Amino acid sequence: PSHAYLFFGPRGVGKANAARAFAAALLTDGAPDPASAHARATRGAHPELTWVTPSGAHEMLLADIAEPVVRGATRTPLEGARRVFVIERVETMSEAVANSMLKTLEEPASFVHFILITSEPERVLPTISSRCQNVRFDPLPVLQIAGILERVGIESIRAKSCAALCGGDIELARELATD
Repeated sequence: PSHAYLFFGPRGVGKANAARAFAAALLTDGAPDPASAHARATRGAHPELTWVTPSGAHEMLLADIAEPVVRGATRTPLEGARRVFVIERVETMSEAVANSMLKTLEEPASFVHFILITSEPERVLPTISSRCQNVRFDPLPVLQIAGILERVGIESIRAKSCAALCGGDIELARELATD
């Protein structure tokens, strides 16, 4: 696997779920107890999985990256063969925050993998996106979203209308379908 991926696509299409599943698969590889490693990574309780969400109101703060990611990427794994860092809403990184992790992203240790997630790839700084393999997530099809809504009890016409309006975002479709 590559050292860095940029998962991008509309909000609500499963990028975070895919990142969690991919991180679990990476952490399972070389683990002394693969089933346990997978279960803990899926729950977000694996010691080699660091999940970063911006703590600023509208931006990622330097503290969000400095200790957990930049310093964390220098530590060898406690168990297994890898460390995985998932960073959500990477488009909220300021230039200063991006620069603080650039060297780590460019030349990570062989056991380090990054999964960056965004719904706004055009806002991700080129210095960050150019160092990642891009993985595009397309919007969910309207009929698939309508079917999901119908299975939870939303009337068919309302489900189809909400699915058509949501732009592929299942969470938005659920919000639109409720009173």
